[in-house]
Amino acid sequence: MLSLSEAARVAGQSKSAIWRAVNSGRLSATRTYAGDYQINPAELHRVFFLGAEGRAPTVSVKRDATDREREEPALMQAQIDRLFQVGELIRNELDNDRDAWRSQADRLRQLVG
Repeated sequence: MLSLSEAARVAGQSKSAIWRAVNSGRLSATRTYAGDYQINPAELHRVFFLGAEGRAPTVSVKRDATDREREEPALMQAQIDRLFQVGELIRNELDNDRDAWRSQADRLRQLVG
């Protein structure tokens, strides 16, 4: 089992990168009674794809955006606009209800007063 510092050294990552992986649940670790983390080397290998030299290989993948990814911002903006319209309709309805209740309260005050 490896500590956070040892795992960082073996994986060629920073200690905070290892901690973030543990904290997010991506890398499983056991917590000791002292509050330290113990990481199984096989688990470290699974998450950081360690090569024969004991360092994580750097992989760069670039791809073109799909049609859906290109359309998504416009779809999201349309949905946001519709939500604002619904919000405006609700505000108008509440204003009308408030005015109707206020009018009824005024009529009741006149009858009582």
